[in-house]
Amino acid sequence: MSAILTALSPPGNDVRMQQDLDLPQDSFRLMRIDESDARSRTDDFYSLRDLILRSEPAYPQIGRWFDGRVVQGLRAGQRTGYVGLINERPVAAAVVKRGQVAKFCHLKIDPSAKSRSLGDLFFTLMTLDVRHQAERVRFTLPESVWEDRKLFFNSFSFNAAEKSGRQYRLFESELFSETSFKSLFGASREKLPRLMGQLAIADHSLLTGAVLAVQPGPLEKIFSGQKTVEIRTRFSTRWEKQRISLYGTQPISGLAGEATVSRVIGGHPNRIWEYFGPQIGCTRAEFDAYTGGREQIYAVFLSDVRAFVDPVPLAQLSHLLGVHLTAPQSYASLANSDGWLSAVVLAAALQGSIGVRRKLVAANTLLSHRHPEPLRVWSGG
Repeated sequence: MSAILTALSPPGNDVRMQQDLDLPQDSFRLMRIDESDARSRTDDFYSLRDLILRSEPAYPQIGRWFDGRVVQGLRAGQRTGYVGLINERPVAAAVVKRGQVAKFCHLKIDPSAKSRSLGDLFFTLMTLDVRHQAERVRFTLPESVWEDRKLFFNSFSFNAAEKSGRQYRLFESELFSETSFKSLFGASREKLPRLMGQLAIADHSLLTGAVLAVQPGPLEKIFSGQKTVEIRTRFSTRWEKQRISLYGTQPISGLAGEATVSRVIGGHPNRIWEYFGPQIGCTRAEFDAYTGGREQIYAVFLSDVRAFVDPVPLAQLSHLLGVHLTAPQSYASLANSDGWLSAVVLAAALQGSIGVRRKLVAANTLLSHRHPEPLRVWSGG
């Protein structure tokens, strides 16, 4: 058994939805619910459960399904949950099941979110979540939803539906739809550039962010807290207070985490070492070898460091986005690279750590003032 999609575009507007994005105008944040949440019963886990159980009047067995199959799947690493929050209020929940035949088990978006693009966002994230194993992807839904939102599902290559062998919803027949992962992935990849353009790490605009390249040894010390100052021969104070991505050089060769640049101080190498040596995380000989002959270097203070569960390889990001990404040498500004901007947000999305960039969303105020009718979809499994 699984769950529900509440997409928010009114009937007939599905084609327009693929052209104009309308992510929430207020602060939006996505949480990824995994094995650790299920085992520790975190607040995020209960947010997911509470949202799903709101559908109990239409699906009487949904509580038993969640407490049984979903919890077991989360703890075994076979399922992943997502919770979307607007102004820290949970408004969207999703569950996906991995495997050769993957299932979009549950997706429900509260009509109060007033966003047509959250459906696109969650379908795309769930597609990326099952990418390692899936050959086919399926879900079930009420017949009325299929008829009303057929163009939306068609845009993700779900082109046909037939009566489902199992009926989960009261008082309405459910249909079954399935597509190949290859087709679904191709459709989702076409949507990524538009989705990525409106997303940001935490509450920081990616247009002022950067990717900082760090060697594996120092990077490990940054993640462990042994190293809080990174040394650069060139840098700028304009990155202060900005969220940046940390790129691990070879053999990691991928995005490995995030941090905030809390402060940038320039000065002669001897003075920088005198004041901050213990925080730099290397020997004086290594420091001199890197800074030798320089009159000015920069101490980059890093805080709020977060390592990704698994680094996202550069080759994988290039493949998912369909663009050629070149590894940054020292650091790269996201304002100068649409490819890296999309790559950074995609990596954050895969870790369940994204938010909406307010300035771009504000440009869609006219669209967000519409009041679409709710759409519900039930998926089994």
